[in-house]
Amino acid sequence: TYDRALAAIGAGQVAHTLASFKLDHQRHVLALSGALLARGVAPPQAQPDLKGSILGGVTAVRARLGTEQALQAMRTNEQLTTSSYARALAKPFPEDVLEIVRRGDADERRHLAWIERALDTRLWEADAAAQP
Repeated sequence: TYDRALAAIGAGQVAHTLASFKLDHQRHVLALSGALLARGVAPPQAQPDLKGSILGGVTAVRARLGTEQALQAMRTNEQLTTSSYARALAKPFPEDVLEIVRRGDADERRHLAWIERALDTRLWEADAAAQP
């Protein structure tokens, strides 16, 4: 979903921040995959499931309507991810895995808060005003 949003919104602070969030997501996958590998378990393929594919399509369509729509779609995606982390935190994982999940949860909450602030303050308008 990040790739689709980034492709539609172009350059600026919003794009820069969303790109950093995408890197956070990739880091989460790598950390969790490493924890599985350390236990002799092959991690699943890092590809979207049916819900993820649908979200990606919705994000792509909304992002074509502008940065505000892209951020609204990303807010929905982050809300779903945050709720997934909340469910994961309730599971009896080993402490090292739980710590990875806690860090991911904190990142997701930070992402969601930033997107909500960006929407509330219409941050993309400041980006547009700063363009020559």
